[in-house]
Amino acid sequence: MEFNFILTGLVLMLSFVTFSLSNRMNKYSNIYLTFLFSLLTLIFILRLMAEYFFDEKYGFDIIIESIKFLIPSLLYLCIYHFVNNSNHFLKKHYPLFIPSIIVAVILIFLNITETNRSFLESNYEIIDAFLLITLILFSVITFYLEIKMLLRHKKNILNIHSNIKGVSLNWIYNLILTFSLILIVHLFFEISSEDNYFTYFFNFILVISLLYAGYHIVQQRDIYDTFYQNTEIQKEKIIDKSLVLEIANKLQHLMEEEKLFLNKDLSLTILSTKLNTTTHIMSYLINTHYNVNFYSYINKFRLDYSKSLLNNPNKKHLSIEGIAYESGFGSKSTFNTLFKKDTGTTPSQYKME
Repeated sequence: MEFNFILTGLVLMLSFVTFSLSNRMNKYSNIYLTFLFSLLTLIFILRLMAEYFFDEKYGFDIIIESIKFLIPSLLYLCIYHFVNNSNHFLKKHYPLFIPSIIVAVILIFLNITETNRSFLESNYEIIDAFLLITLILFSVITFYLEIKMLLRHKKNILNIHSNIKGVSLNWIYNLILTFSLILIVHLFFEISSEDNYFTYFFNFILVISLLYAGYHIVQQRDIYDTFYQNTEIQKEKIIDKSLVLEIANKLQHLMEEEKLFLNKDLSLTILSTKLNTTTHIMSYLINTHYNVNFYSYINKFRLDYSKSLLNNPNKKHLSIEGIAYESGFGSKSTFNTLFKKDTGTTPSQYKME
C-alpha cells in the first residue's frame, strides 16, 4: 500500500513537470504526457479510495480498466508528436480510443442490472483475464507502431541536429521494452495465480521507470525548431543548382573561417538562418553535394579540429573531455565513439602517438 502513495506522488509530480514544459518545448508531446500521467494519477487515487473508503469496487474498476486502455493510446500520440513536426490531431488517430470506449461500454452494461452484476461477480476472474489479454494485444500493436516511429526518428534526427544528446528518444524506446517485459511477466503471474508477487514486482519497476522517465523528460531538448521545414517534395526540380553552389561556397567559408561547428547545439535551422536560406535547401545541399547527413557533416569538422588540438603542444594540458567540449562535441562518449570510428584508435591512444 505504501507503494501506491509513492506512485501517486510521483505521477502527480510528473504531471506538473510535463505541463510546465509544454509551454516551452515539444508542446504537443508534453501535453499528451501530461494527460498520460494525470490518468495514472487518477488510477492510483481510485485504488486508494477503493481500498480505504468503499467495499464495492466494481464502479472503480470500470474507470480503471477504461483508463488502462488509454495509456498506450496517449503514449502513441506523445511519440507521434515527438517524431513529427505536427500540431494536428489526425483522423487516423481516432481508432486509438475505440478499445477504451468498448471496455467502458461492456463494463457499464455488466453493472446496470442485478442479473448482469451477478454474472460479473461469478465470472470476474475470467473477465479480468480477458481484459488483460486484450490490453496486452492492444499494447503490442501500439508498441510495434511506436518502435517503427522511433527507429525512423533515429535516422531523421541526424539530418537536423549535430548533437543528438537531448533530442534522441532512446529513453522512450527503453521504456517500451521495459513495459513489454512487464506485460509478459503480468500474464505469467496471472496464469500462475501468484498475482500478489507480481504487484510487488510491478510497483518496484514502475517507480524506477517513472524516475527514469522524469529525468529524461526534463533533459529533453526541443526536437524541431520553430522554423524547421520537414518537407520531402521533389527538391531536385524546385531548387536552383546555381543557388546551391553559391550556398555551398558560403557554407565552406562559414565552417573554415567562423568555425560554427564549435557550437555544440548547432542545428540545421541555426545553420540555415545563418546562410539566409531554408532548412530543406540546406538539407538537400548537404545530402547531395557532400553525400552525408547533417550530423556526419558537422562532426567531421569537429573531428578534424580535435585532431589539431591533440597534436598541439600548447593544448597538452587539456583532458580528453576538455578536447571533446572545445571541439564542439556534446559529450565525451560521443567524441570517443566517432573518433575511433574515424581513425581506428581512441583519442587517448592518438594523443600518445
